[in-house]
Parts: sequence; C-alpha cells; structure tokens
Amino acid sequence: MKKAIITGARRIGFWIAKRLLRENWQVGIIYRTYSDSIRELESDFGRNVIAVKADLSDLDNLKAPIDSLLDSLGGIDCLLHLASPYIPTKFGNVSKSDLFEHINPIALSFFLVVQHCVPYMLKNQGPIKGRILAFGDWATNTTPYRGYGAYFLAKGALHTSIKVLARELAPDVLVNAIALGPVLKPEHISQELWESYILKTPLKREVSIEDITELSLFLLKVSSMTGEIINLDSGRHVCGECE
Repeated sequence: MKKAIITGARRIGFWIAKRLLRENWQVGIIYRTYSDSIRELESDFGRNVIAVKADLSDLDNLKAPIDSLLDSLGGIDCLLHLASPYIPTKFGNVSKSDLFEHINPIALSFFLVVQHCVPYMLKNQGPIKGRILAFGDWATNTTPYRGYGAYFLAKGALHTSIKVLARELAPDVLVNAIALGPVLKPEHISQELWESYILKTPLKREVSIEDITELSLFLLKVSSMTGEIINLDSGRHVCGECE
C-alpha cells in the first residue's frame, strides 16, 4: 500500500486525499484545525486515514508531530504540500507578522517537512525513493496582482524551493509543483469579484477539481520529471491583464 502525507486537507487537499484513498493509498494528514473534511475522510476510509495536529507556522515544533505521523504510517512514498493562507495585505501596512503568517506555513515549513520526510523515503526500494508535490500560484512567476504581497512573497519562495529541492534530492526523490489558477472561491472574496477573476481566464471557467486530482496522480507516478512547475489555471498565465 502506498503512503502519502498531505499538509492542508480542508479544500483542494480534501479532494486529493479522497482520490488517493479511493486508489487504496494510506494517507496521513497534517492539520492545524480539525475540520469536517477530515472527519468525513476518517468516517469513510477508517484506519487508512491518520490525522495529526501540527501548526506549520511554528517552525520550532514541527519535528515531533511529523515523526509521529511517519512512524504511524510506517514510512512514506509521497508528500503533498497544500497548506496555504491567502490573506489580503495592503502594501504600506504589511507587518512582520503578516509576512511570517504566510511564509512560514507556505514555504519555510515545506522545506523543513521535506527534510524530516526524506530519510524515510530513502528507505524505500527501487530507483525512485519518493515524490514530492507542492501547490503554487500561476501569478507568482508572471503577473502577481496587488494587495497580496505577503502571499506572493511566500509563494515565490515555494517555487524556488521546488527547483532547489529537485537538485538536492536527485536522483532519488522527484520534486514538482502545480501552479493553480482560480479554484474553489475563498470565503473572504465576494461572488461578484470571484466571477470577475474567472472571466479573466481564456477558458472562462474555474480550474477543475478533477483535473487537479488527475494531474496530481500523474505527478505521483511520473519517473522522468523533476523541478517542474506546471500551470493549471484555465489559461490565465497567458493572458496577463486581459479582460
């Protein structure tokens, strides 16, 4: 049975976890706040779900819960990193706490969790010992928009981490990312504003959850790709500031 750890399972992570579990994976979930999504996964899939509470913003106290989860799983094949605050920050008023609120769980914890997981991956058999998949943002490398500076600073660090870790961990562990466009409206954004985002994509539709899960499964099986950041954004990255 393949074993995966997912950070963040309330939104997109929930659907990826559900798909992996249906494919007979065992899934460990790192959560900050226990949610109905985790409760549903535990109810539907029983002992194949192991959830552990850990605050990814607290970089000094990550090792113990991560090691506990790894020991409970009995190893790890894949790590999927989805934890990501998305909070508007107005330039000129961005504080140190705003920056750390984003960069710690999005980028710095990712690097540290990878360091904890890789020794377990290296115990696996075969030429590929493990795979790591993170989730970025289409705008990070093209046209970051105003009002989310702390978020984009963190996502930029995450994108760089993909390339750094791909070099550090080759040839044993493959490291890739998906840069998403608009998918699953955030609670703090109005429906009207959300629809305006969708209309800026060439395809005029949200990113499909099915596409996300299918691409994720592909990247958890691929054997000749590493250091790649794939845009899955309804074409948004080719559009710039188009209407």
